[in-house]
Amino acid sequence: MFTDKVLSHNLIKKGDSIVIGVSGGADSMALLAILLSLREKWQLKLFVAHVNHHTRGYENEQEAQLIAAYCNRYQIPFYIGHFHKSGSENFHDEARKFRYEFFVKVAKTCGANKIALAHHEDDQVETVLFKIMRGNQLGGYVGMKSTYEIEQGIHVIRPLLSLTKQALITYCETNDIPYLVDSSNLSDKYARNFLRNRIIPLFKELQPDFNTKIIQLHEQLSEVDAFLQKNAQILSKELIILTEQERIILDCNKLKTIPLTVLRVILLNVIKKLNEVDLELTYEKTNTLINIINSTKPNLYYDLGKNIYCVKAYDKISFQKGLPKVEEYAIIIDELKEYMLPNGMKIRLKKVEEIAKTNNKKLFLCYNSTIWPLMIRTRLTGDYINTQVGRKKVNRVFIDEKIPAQERKTWPLLVDRNDNVLWVIGLQKCDYRAFPKCGEYIEIEIIS
Repeated sequence: MFTDKVLSHNLIKKGDSIVIGVSGGADSMALLAILLSLREKWQLKLFVAHVNHHTRGYENEQEAQLIAAYCNRYQIPFYIGHFHKSGSENFHDEARKFRYEFFVKVAKTCGANKIALAHHEDDQVETVLFKIMRGNQLGGYVGMKSTYEIEQGIHVIRPLLSLTKQALITYCETNDIPYLVDSSNLSDKYARNFLRNRIIPLFKELQPDFNTKIIQLHEQLSEVDAFLQKNAQILSKELIILTEQERIILDCNKLKTIPLTVLRVILLNVIKKLNEVDLELTYEKTNTLINIINSTKPNLYYDLGKNIYCVKAYDKISFQKGLPKVEEYAIIIDELKEYMLPNGMKIRLKKVEEIAKTNNKKLFLCYNSTIWPLMIRTRLTGDYINTQVGRKKVNRVFIDEKIPAQERKTWPLLVDRNDNVLWVIGLQKCDYRAFPKCGEYIEIEIIS
């Protein structure tokens, strides 16, 4: 039954050379055993790649030893990679990137044309639900593909997507296939584990065939996405002005004529081309990009995260890696996070309940919809700020603070949704007395 299901997807052909990503868990050990059972009949060349993440000490060593022993028993070449976390908050993103790069490296070394991964039906359900929770746009709700080309001549395949986790565990136990349980999967510390261990079981109580319903949703979304992708590819040829390794420029006026659903797909595809580490282009972020496209302001700038930036300059809009080098800019501030400014400053926004002791590097504002979203931009002719001693021209602030003329062009001003200057950042604040008291405040701080 298992081999028939694996082969029914037409992901494996006679004579394939396959690198199998094996963690030591029931899923990947079952995949290894199934492909091993097909090796002779299908004339497969098999190789095993394992990554030690060095996060669980002795457990990690046990996994490597178990896999090495199994490969030795069946004469399968075994490759091991070592990932050491950098200390950043993006451990899972970095680990995933390392694994895929390692698998590709092994595939090239062995001359393999496929990389087989052990994602199963339950993983697919989790992926779709997790993306819904994250607030992705339509195309972003599609789950994992059964196959795709990761590099020229090398395809990733997922032969187990129609099999459940429990079916794979049963297969291992019935056929005496050794496997280990990753203890970190039992903890609800991570959002995905919480979803798997707590939320999905509740859904299954209400709807016993919950997995089937989500898989059907995934299939329908995939069909819609395929249709939108086809249209997006046709239209993109007329929209893209320039494509470089770290920058893509599009015609802003032509983008305004594209139906919104297709426009969202085009924007997502552009980001994917630039982004080496997965960047979640949420519905909210996409709406911000659409507002930038339709804005009458000639110069706008938006930090998408993961070192990807959007810069609008008159009738062109570019997406690029790294900070743009511009003299005029306008940065939309619609999230409480850190922002790197083109003049080299770095600021952080966070929500607080009361105003602490302030200084030239901090500003506190009432957190309400009358000022939000904020914007950081360069000065405009006639800009002024309402201070405690009266109205003052921004240019006079620069003169009083002895700011060199060449620095004034790129000096950041914080403005509210109505373009009122709230802070000549680091130099002059607005009059706090003009704002009503409220229960929550935004603390804006220069951190470098």
